[in-house]
Amino acid sequence: GIEVDNKCFDVYNDLKTSKVKFVIYKISDDKKSVIVDSTSNEPAKDKDGNEVAAKDDMYEEFLSRLPKDEGRFAVYDFDYETEGGKRNKLLFYAWAPDTAAIKSKMLYASTKQNIRQKLVGISIDVQATDEEELSHESVLNNLRSQFR
Repeated sequence: GIEVDNKCFDVYNDLKTSKVKFVIYKISDDKKSVIVDSTSNEPAKDKDGNEVAAKDDMYEEFLSRLPKDEGRFAVYDFDYETEGGKRNKLLFYAWAPDTAAIKSKMLYASTKQNIRQKLVGISIDVQATDEEELSHESVLNNLRSQFR
């Protein structure tokens, strides 16, 4: 199976201690391991790798870094409000866009459990195949339905 690179856990621990807001993981090009693709602490880049200004809204910045037609795993430290006040939960995202190649989708699907079970402290899994399922509103409704 595909191994999870140790740096993935280091960055996840940074996220748990609020040093980073999100981390995005990808399967390496040689398809042997899950590696860190980017984090909220790294500068935003365009598709050619040039640095660009980050979006003001951190969730929008997170979404902008998920490729349109390739899978990714991610963890986001999601803040929201309930009648009881401010809350935050760690969310695990499995991004498998409808437009991704079948082989890629299968690879991400078969690797998901391997990384997911090693990340302790996640509240909710977000399985998304299109931008609507990734939207802040959709994720927020999902959270509120599970955590009152």
